[in-house]
Amino acid sequence: MISPATVQLFSGLDANQVKAVKDAAIRRVFEASQIIVMANEAANRLFLIETGYVDYYVTSDGGQDILLRRLAPGDVFGQASLLSRPIGYLGTAKAVQHIRVLEWKDRVIQQLARIYPQIIENALRTALRYLALYAKRHIGLVANNAQERLACALSSLGTRTGHAVSSGVEVDIKNEDLASLADISAFAASRILKRWDRGGVVEKSRGKVIIRSPEKLLAAELNVPEPRRNATPNFQSRHNSSNLIG
Repeated sequence: MISPATVQLFSGLDANQVKAVKDAAIRRVFEASQIIVMANEAANRLFLIETGYVDYYVTSDGGQDILLRRLAPGDVFGQASLLSRPIGYLGTAKAVQHIRVLEWKDRVIQQLARIYPQIIENALRTALRYLALYAKRHIGLVANNAQERLACALSSLGTRTGHAVSSGVEVDIKNEDLASLADISAFAASRILKRWDRGGVVEKSRGKVIIRSPEKLLAAELNVPEPRRNATPNFQSRHNSSNLIG
């Protein structure tokens, strides 16, 4: 179960206020690959992920799904439901696995926001931080090569969604989804991952990537020579972010 302290939406609220907000929510369960909301449909619900992961993506005019973010426990999406005249959802949300979420209807979350105005400030603050993340990703398209973008995407996933195994940090992600997060082709992602596998950076298997050497992955992201064996850089601080998306 997530801690309220890790949920950006609850920032500045005391324990009783957080309980009141959570008690007003509906508890929902979604299965793997189940669509939770569709892009452009009226944003009339706000969601908080309690367990599991959600892929938030848009679809190009050509029919290609572009993954914007893999959302984790504590992340919130659908903040457009806080508007008195809400716009459509910015993207489609799909459960990666069996998940549990809290759901607030638009009228409910708007009423709560009137009682606790901090909710509106939290929504704006985190939305602006997400805008900064997408701006950084766009800059990466111009300033970074495919390997650097793939290393950045994978290390971010490792920090936010990975779990420790005997050989490193395991990330559940398909090649095409990882490629989408890095804004490169699936072919390029497969080629780079195979090279990293041979070099001991990662271990690739179907639907999974094990980060065996965070130091080497960080070196690939920064495009610097391989660090000495006793170097132990920490890539977690490079990928800290807020947890709200529209």
